Amino acid sequence: MKNIQEFEHFYNTSLKTDLANLDLRRKRIVNRFLIMVVIFICIVAVSILMQMYLNINIAVIGIAIAVVVALLIFFFWVKDKLFYNDFKSQVINRIVYFISPDLQYNSSDAINITEFITSRLFMTHVDRYKGDDLVFGKIEKTAFRFSEIKAEYKTTTTDSKGNTRTTWHILFKGLFFIADFNKDFQGSTVVLPNSFGKGFGFLKKLMGVTRREKLVMLEDVNFTKEFNVYGDDQIQSRYILSTSLMERILEYKNKTKNNIYLSFVDSKMYLGIAYSKDLFEPSYLKSLTNFDLVKTYYEDMILAVSIVEDLNLNLRVWTKE
Repeated sequence: MKNIQEFEHFYNTSLKTDLANLDLRRKRIVNRFLIMVVIFICIVAVSILMQMYLNINIAVIGIAIAVVVALLIFFFWVKDKLFYNDFKSQVINRIVYFISPDLQYNSSDAINITEFITSRLFMTHVDRYKGDDLVFGKIEKTAFRFSEIKAEYKTTTTDSKGNTRTTWHILFKGLFFIADFNKDFQGSTVVLPNSFGKGFGFLKKLMGVTRREKLVMLEDVNFTKEFNVYGDDQIQSRYILSTSLMERILEYKNKTKNNIYLSFVDSKMYLGIAYSKDLFEPSYLKSLTNFDLVKTYYEDMILAVSIVEDLNLNLRVWTKE
């Protein structure tokens, strides 16, 4: 796996020129946006002043005109329709190729909702789902793919006056990873963040009440402090979660510094890394030639790709080839 020194050399010799050109376009977008805001404010201000001092009832009309003018300016002058796609192809795609020529990248594709549900990580019904930045390929013996996704569900409430309100909640937002696991098995084992710490067995069982999987009691105190494990076969879950794998999962969690969710379903491994931020997106408010900013794209990408090595997925056990 490439290191940060190699990436910095790649940045200076290959990426920096294209980033400089993209940054000029970014500045142009920001400057045009600021001009649009000034025009909007001026139209609104003039409308209000005309109403205050000339008794012309035009404020509402003026604000409406300002909104229309601002939208027209934004879509036909401010917005660079190719900027987003050019950033993805000239920066993110090349970072993926730099990490490994065996990997492929599709900025508009993602892990689909069927695969997300198949993981059995989240039992809540998904009402809205989207994703992008699909990376797929193979490292040695292990085929894998991952993308950024956002899954949401909605709740509807009605007040005493009969007014209905719909609220959207984030079920999962972050990177979602799927790989061939290195052991053959049927059924499912689910590893979820432990919100209660050590003990609280009753609450852990209660959390899994909607699942077909039952709470699995493991002897590794450090692992059970960080995770709750549910499986439909206690023996199989212990077979999957070997001592070495549990150690690697703990190390990977500490490496990510984020909540992680894992499941092992029918010889596949699913892993979600929760993020509050959008990944691999261009920043309009920061210079694209800032190496520290570009480095975050590389670090987030390498964190996902390194799952194969960090969890030793290329080690084939028994009949798995």
